[in-house]
Amino acid sequence: MSTTAAVLWTGGKDCALALFKAQKKGYNITHLVTFTPENPDFKAHNLSLIQQQVAAIGLPHLLLTVKAPMQESYENNIATLKKQYKIDTLITGDIDEVQNHDNWIEKCCQKSEMLVYNPLWKKDRNELLHQLINENFKIIFSLVKKPFFDQNWVRKVIDSTIIEELKKLNIDICGENGEYHTMVLNAPYFSKELKIDSYTITEHEHYFYLNKQLTTS
Repeated sequence: MSTTAAVLWTGGKDCALALFKAQKKGYNITHLVTFTPENPDFKAHNLSLIQQQVAAIGLPHLLLTVKAPMQESYENNIATLKKQYKIDTLITGDIDEVQNHDNWIEKCCQKSEMLVYNPLWKKDRNELLHQLINENFKIIFSLVKKPFFDQNWVRKVIDSTIIEELKKLNIDICGENGEYHTMVLNAPYFSKELKIDSYTITEHEHYFYLNKQLTTS
């Protein structure tokens, strides 16, 4: 496939699976792209984690700042990706509309006529989670929201037992409504697994999250 593509990388399970599927589809993936606010304070996936993931993947990483007005900022950054880096397709881990909003990235790509590939879009949630397990991804919960979860869920590895537990809760089992966030520690395309050396679990307002220090094995 001649398409030159970039994956929108957040550090979580969905973008990781999207990258895997795009590789299988034959996309020529040249970059990972992370959109970040001017003063980032990511509780679910901090930038140091993302940088270590990127190093394990081995692709160039572009960190692009977005600010108000948000749509214009996204559109300008996407235009830069197309003009300066010759990227013609963005790959996302989006699964569904959030709170009945249309796909944000597709909307922001229209002005520059950037193509979008959403390999997870509208797919069965259970199948997506099981594919992660079957393809040997190692993924942990990095942030969980009350009252659905308590702090004991933080740092648990997603496996078949955990998926069954998620089904018992009144949530989207992929966390599409912000019920939880994840951190990818290993994937088929990682050169090394990320290891958690030390961590604390912090309670903040309506959620618990992992404060972590990571190394590669």
